[in-house]
Amino acid sequence: MLIRKTVLVYFSLLAFLYSAHAQSEALSKIDIPDLKEYLTFIASDELQGRSLGTEVDGLEITANYLADYAKKIGLKPAVENYFQPVPILHTAQSTDAFIEVKNKKGKSVYKSEDLVKLDRNAGVFSLENEAVVFIGFGDNIESLNLEGKIVVAAQGSAKTFSDEVSTEWQNRTERDKMNAITAKNPKALLMITSPKDKENKAFKQLQAWMNRPGYSVKSDKITVQPAVVVAKPELADALLGKKGQYEKYLQASASGSKTVTEVSETVSLKIGSEPEELEGKNIVAYIEGSDPVLKNEYIVFMAHYDHLGIGKDGDVYNGADDNGSGTVAIMEVAEAFASLKEKPKRSIVFLWVTCEEKGHFGSSYYCDHPVFPLDKTIASINLDMVGRVYDGPRDDVWKDSPKKVKDFDGLYTLSNDVWPELAKLNAAHCAELGLIPDTSLPKERFLRASDHYHFHKYGVPILNYATGYHADYHKVGDEVEKINFEKIKRVADLCFLVGFDLANLEDVEF
Repeated sequence: MLIRKTVLVYFSLLAFLYSAHAQSEALSKIDIPDLKEYLTFIASDELQGRSLGTEVDGLEITANYLADYAKKIGLKPAVENYFQPVPILHTAQSTDAFIEVKNKKGKSVYKSEDLVKLDRNAGVFSLENEAVVFIGFGDNIESLNLEGKIVVAAQGSAKTFSDEVSTEWQNRTERDKMNAITAKNPKALLMITSPKDKENKAFKQLQAWMNRPGYSVKSDKITVQPAVVVAKPELADALLGKKGQYEKYLQASASGSKTVTEVSETVSLKIGSEPEELEGKNIVAYIEGSDPVLKNEYIVFMAHYDHLGIGKDGDVYNGADDNGSGTVAIMEVAEAFASLKEKPKRSIVFLWVTCEEKGHFGSSYYCDHPVFPLDKTIASINLDMVGRVYDGPRDDVWKDSPKKVKDFDGLYTLSNDVWPELAKLNAAHCAELGLIPDTSLPKERFLRASDHYHFHKYGVPILNYATGYHADYHKVGDEVEKINFEKIKRVADLCFLVGFDLANLEDVEF
C-alpha cells in the first residue's frame, strides 16, 4: 500500500512538473518582436483605420491577415475559411426629407425639411394627409388607445416645463417616453422640442447626432416599428392652427388640463433612405480540447480588430492601442496554445470581432448566432486596449475618467457575477505575474462598454482586461510608437495562464 501511494505521488509530481514545463515553453511563444511586427502592420496608415467605408478596405485586409495567421499556426477554422459573415446595413442621410401640414380646406400652411428620424428602422418612411392626436408630455397614457395613430408628444415633462429648467435633450428620459408610447403601436410618433428653446439647441444637437450616416446589424426578422421623428415647435403651432398655440397648449397640459387633443389639420411627411448592405467578418478559430467530454466546453478569447477609419480632414485613426493591442495579444495567446504538444482538456476559441466601434456589431452577431454553444462557454475573456502605460501629466487630460490609464503593473480586470471563481483565478495569476488588478470599475456602466457585454447578457462568465483610457483615446495620436509592448506581453501571459487553468479544471459549475 505504501509503495502504491509513493508511486502515485511520484507520477503526480511528474505530471505537475511536465505541466509547468509545458506552460513555460508555451509562454516563450508570446514574443515582443512578433507583437511589434503584427501591430506595425495592423496599425499602419495603409489600412486606413480599419473601418467600413474607406477607400482602401483595411477592415477586410485585417480580416484576411488574421485568418491567414490562424491557418499558419495550425488553428482549426470554426466556420468556412475562418470567416463568420456579419450582415451590416449602411444608411445614408435622407436627402429629400420633408414634413407638411395642411388645414381642413387642404391648403398647405407649413412645410419644412427640418426633421430628424430617431428610430433606427432602415428604409424610407412616409405618410400623407394623416390626422394627428396631441398627448401632452406623454405621461399618463396607460388608458389611451394610440394604435395606428399619428401621435404628437412634447419634449420634457410638465415639471421641467413649469420649473423653467434646462431645455436640453435628456436622452435616457426621452427614450423611456418614446418606448412607452411606441409600445402602444402608433403609426408614427412626432416628438416636438420645447418652445422655450429659442435657439433650437436640442433640435440641432439631435440633427448632428442622427443625420449622420448610420450602421446597424441586419436583423433576421423583419418587424415594422413605429417611426419616431423629431420636429421644431413651428410644426406643432401649424397643427394647432396658430403661432404660439403650442406653448399655450403645453402650459395647459402642465397645469393638469386635458392633454389629449385631436386637430383638423393633417400632416404628410417623408424621411429616411434605402440602406446599402455591407458585410463585416468575424474571424473564428479554435483548438479542439483533448478530453472526449470536456472538449465540448469552450473558453473564448476575444478582441475587436476594427477602429475609426479616416477623419474629415484626411487624418488616419490607426488605433494602435484601440484595439490593435488586444488583437495582436490574442494572436500571440493563440500561438502559445497551439504550441502545446498536449492540448488542454477543453476547447479554446479565438474570436476577432468586427465593428465594435460602430456598435459592438461583431460580438452581438456572434452571440445571437453562436458558432459554439453559449451554454457550453465557460468564460469569455475580452481584451480591449491593453497596450499603454501611464505617461505622466499628458495622461491627466481626462481627469474625470473612471478608467484612467494604468502604470506598468496596473490592469483593469472586470468580471461579472455569474461565476465568482473566475475573478479569484484571475487574481491568483495576476499576483504570480506581479500585476495589480483593479476591480473597481462600476459594473452597471462597464459591463456594457465593450464586446464582452453580449456574452454577459447571455449569462456567460466574462473577464475584460484593459490598461485604461489615455490622452490619445479615439484620437490620431493612438500610434504604434506609444505602445508598451512589454505590457501587452504581460497581459497575454496572464491570458494564457488563466485560460490554461480554465481549460483543465475538472468541474466548472455556475
